[in-house]
Amino acid sequence: MTYQAPGIRFSDVETAVPTTSGLYQIVTDVGELLKVGISGHLRKGLIQHRQSKQARLKLREGGDWRNPADVISKQSILAKHLYFSPPVLGYDLQTEIGRQRYLEERCHLLITLTKTREEARDLERPKEKSGDYRFGGRVKALPLD
Repeated sequence: MTYQAPGIRFSDVETAVPTTSGLYQIVTDVGELLKVGISGHLRKGLIQHRQSKQARLKLREGGDWRNPADVISKQSILAKHLYFSPPVLGYDLQTEIGRQRYLEERCHLLITLTKTREEARDLERPKEKSGDYRFGGRVKALPLD
């Protein structure tokens, strides 16, 4: 079953997203596909994305915050993708609060429930390969000024 637009806001995850397996898509309100992913526990995984905790981004010893390879995401790869994303007017994506505001105010979720995580993975693979999502694969560095 897929929930359709206007979609689910991140603030509604606890009440609108089940704890089952499934595929999720994060989409901006203007229709840009940001990320596709899967989870064995959709609600928990999406709460972690929503929190976008700065403390969960760790710098490798001797690393540089400008180099994505030096930054490790301990909870949400989306937090790392947003951190290294080009600026969005009105949102500081390099801060936890800026990422949280952006996700809540400018994005929504489309959910497809599945019986198993493997079934969700089978749905995710062709979407990832399509290249339609801004955030997929490795995190790219910010452009230098």
